[in-house]
Amino acid sequence: MHIPDGYLDLSIAGIFFILSFIVLGYSLYRLRSEKLTSLFGVLSAAIFAAQMLNWPIPGGTSAHFVGGSLAGILLGPYAGALAMAIVLTIQTLVFNDGGITAWGANVWNMAIVNVFLGYYLYQFLSKFNRNLGAFIAGWLGITVAAIFAGFEIGLSTSFAYGLSITIPVMGLWHAILGVIEGIITAGVVAYLATRRADLLEKKEVGRASFALIAVLIALSPIFAYFAEIVGYSEPLENAAEMLELEESPIYEGLLPDYTIPGLDPYIGTLISGAIGVMIVLMLAYAVRYARSSRKDT
Repeated sequence: MHIPDGYLDLSIAGIFFILSFIVLGYSLYRLRSEKLTSLFGVLSAAIFAAQMLNWPIPGGTSAHFVGGSLAGILLGPYAGALAMAIVLTIQTLVFNDGGITAWGANVWNMAIVNVFLGYYLYQFLSKFNRNLGAFIAGWLGITVAAIFAGFEIGLSTSFAYGLSITIPVMGLWHAILGVIEGIITAGVVAYLATRRADLLEKKEVGRASFALIAVLIALSPIFAYFAEIVGYSEPLENAAEMLELEESPIYEGLLPDYTIPGLDPYIGTLISGAIGVMIVLMLAYAVRYARSSRKDT
């Protein structure tokens, strides 16, 4: 769902830059009296690592966990939005996963719409059934985020098709794949509620969480291999082909497409994944400690 450069004209891109900055700024304001916990940093890194695991889906596409709703459920909407924004920013600047001009739209879709909608859906539905609430939050959060992407692309003057085409294409793909997002979200919430209720209450994590991130990084080359061998692509890539969209990258990234020039691509994926996790973790912890320092002064 990461929109690359070339899909959005500058007016649409600019509008969503402004909207995203406003919401992220308000989120920081709302967190001014709260102390971010270790879960903020670890969950940010875990979501980055999880997004590297693409698995094939029958029908010619592949999917990966996005994690916006889970971030909202576990961290709350304001901290969750900041965590996702950190992930998306590093993906854009280091790996060219999402265009620089589309950063505002990508943050709006995945770090704001997905996070806030997932959080409030879960808060309402969990009163009746916690697991069902988490599933619907995960499924509908990513689906509505994709519809927003279709809305942005459809309004763009960069290509000929309008909203009547772009919204159904993006919404349909992700409504189907969002089922997996919902299952994973519900599974994580159910596990934490039964086995790690203390984490949900205190939002502090231990060494086991870092071990999980290491496992996710280690698995990333395997998932990359199978996704390539079956020739499946992500939903937005399939939608772009249907809609005749063309990328116009203005920046290749330091480690483009999670590879390292000159290295075997799968080894490059492993190393770049580890680098990305470390950058996300350090940036998230820097935000955490900056907020803590301001709160203490």
